[in-house]
Amino acid sequence: MATYEFYKKYLPGFEHCYLVLTAPQLGTRGARRVIGEYMTTVKDKASGEVFKDTIAVFPASMRPNEKPYMYIPYRCLVPRDVDGLLVACRAFSSDQLINTQFNLIPHCIALGEAAGTAAAIAIKTDVEVRKVNVNAVQDQLLAQGMLMPGLKRERIKAGSMI
Repeated sequence: MATYEFYKKYLPGFEHCYLVLTAPQLGTRGARRVIGEYMTTVKDKASGEVFKDTIAVFPASMRPNEKPYMYIPYRCLVPRDVDGLLVACRAFSSDQLINTQFNLIPHCIALGEAAGTAAAIAIKTDVEVRKVNVNAVQDQLLAQGMLMPGLKRERIKAGSMI
């Protein structure tokens, strides 16, 4: 409301503005997260390590001396003590600072695409999601057009393997 009043009073063109609707509920930036086979941390972001099981690559905030990308390993989608489940969204296994930076809609979409692709491959190959062939997941994600700069795998021509 303070911003609304400020705009109305001081910004030309806003004198006659009015509110139609405000958010009906509060949202949170972070919430509960699973403890996965691996937990992504600020240390990972600082290192810029490309994990062998990378399934998503996110741009970093581009602060001076910071690596340009954050690599997310498949293991952070796999809950440590629960079989047959993948977790993709802001609940992925991460520390609070990484979760705060990477729980935006595009990041959740990328993690969801990776989890869904892994689940499809697990079903097709009749293996637990915990034991899915991550190379096959990476190949399929690349074939689907997912951008993963820095991943040391040959680019797959477009076309579904699932």
